[in-house]
Amino acid sequence: QGEVENLVQAVGFDRCTILRPAVLLCKRQESRPAEWMAQQFLGVVARVFPTAYSVPVETVARAMVAIVLQPGEGKVEVLENRAIHELGKA
Repeated sequence: QGEVENLVQAVGFDRCTILRPAVLLCKRQESRPAEWMAQQFLGVVARVFPTAYSVPVETVARAMVAIVLQPGEGKVEVLENRAIHELGKA
């Protein structure tokens, strides 16, 4: 777990969902050449293995909405990339 995740959990919310997406596939305004190259490569890989190494930002946004609308399964829930893809399909 990361330091920020531990701090968020320590606040004591009734419910907390932590999303851990892989590389976000999106257009950026700032220039990040290495990230751009990774996105191009992972965009091709995503056609064969869609949940392995990347996730479109739209999928993350849909997953966030789905999390808010469904009842929680526990106090702290951690969602990795595959679970984000599954929730974001709705």
